Amino acid sequence: MILRYVRVETVAVLVTAWLAGALGLGLATDAGAVPTAALMALGALLGGLLLLIRHSLDLADRIGNLAAQSTRTFETVRRVEADTRKELKQTFGQLEALQNLNAILPTSDVLPATRGWAASPDLLLALVDLVITERPSLIVECGSGASTLWLALALRRFGIDGRIIALDHDPVFSGKTRDFLARHDVLDLAEVRDAPLESFSLDGETYSWYARTAWEDLAGIDLLFVDGPPAATGHQARYPALPLLNKSLSPIATIVLDDLIVPDMREVLPRWLDADPGFSSEILPLEKQAAVLRRT
Repeated sequence: MILRYVRVETVAVLVTAWLAGALGLGLATDAGAVPTAALMALGALLGGLLLLIRHSLDLADRIGNLAAQSTRTFETVRRVEADTRKELKQTFGQLEALQNLNAILPTSDVLPATRGWAASPDLLLALVDLVITERPSLIVECGSGASTLWLALALRRFGIDGRIIALDHDPVFSGKTRDFLARHDVLDLAEVRDAPLESFSLDGETYSWYARTAWEDLAGIDLLFVDGPPAATGHQARYPALPLLNKSLSPIATIVLDDLIVPDMREVLPRWLDADPGFSSEILPLEKQAAVLRRT
């Protein structure tokens, strides 16, 4: 109430009125100079006291707001600090994975970028390890890029009798992948097929996925890496991979599904497992999370 109604202008008017009233009362009653002056001084004192109380309350309100702002600032700083620590830890892990990749598969030419849209080094290292331990004869990639090159380098470095078929709906991106494969002299091991998206009807829903002509000849897939199409191309864009390629998988096939940190992608995994109980899955705690599926 004091903050709302007690203002300097209001107090000035009241004090002026008080002074005038005290002076008028003193003259009317012939009270004398001292009582009249004392009465007038009392009005000024009360006005000053009201202003002092208002100033104290205003100052307390500002201090309260400052405390609340300081609390919010500290909370923001703590969140930024936590996010920074997480990112530094993640970056360090990616650098370690990249160092391991370079140690396992030394190269002498420019390498494609990783992270972001591309596969992260920790995932690339996991894929290379699968190739080394399982020695697949046919690797099929949904999407092409850094992974295509690293997998081809692994085939060459460890003398694995296998080949890679990568499907890509973007001709510009597939062309860049072919350029990297040529620079590293592994075009004989990896083929990038242009596969524009077309509509498929599965389980009563319509999906956009790679054109049938690009993959209908494939058989005996030992390693299927699903890293495309991008989520922006449609709802659960990677779901068609297993229903459409299931019959092309070998009995010992391994499937790797990337980008489980994306909710839309994460929904694909349980649908696959429900539709085909013959697969078990393991979640890899990678930067973007991935699932490895194997036949039970």
